[in-house]
Amino acid sequence: MNRISIHRRAQQLLPAEIETSGLLQLGMSPDQMAGIVLESIFGGDAGGIVVLRLANPTAAAIQRQGLVFFAQARQARAGLPRHAPARYGHWRQVRGGAGQGAAGTSPMYAATTLDAQSWLAVLPVERLVLYGWMH
Repeated sequence: MNRISIHRRAQQLLPAEIETSGLLQLGMSPDQMAGIVLESIFGGDAGGIVVLRLANPTAAAIQRQGLVFFAQARQARAGLPRHAPARYGHWRQVRGGAGQGAAGTSPMYAATTLDAQSWLAVLPVERLVLYGWMH
């Protein structure tokens, strides 16, 4: 499976409101990242994380609207094979990004799935989306 296919599959686990423009490596080779995604998200037992690049229009909308942007971002586009799409709980805003915002750090928005098996963090200034899952 190539990076484009992995990105498309990973994006299906996000709410439709959160558009991404690519898969990031963050210190891993493409083969290592592919192995983690394939083994963990698409059928394995290990937990892990996928880091995606947030699309520019989505980043701008979040920066304008803040937490209000996420009001409708409660269900994944699609589920994993043989599973219904994940439902996310309430989003919350925390300070934690690397960029400089009004309070010294940029905002990060986070939510977990209702079954507590995965989570999302969105850093609009850094244009990052982190999707993590447990075993």
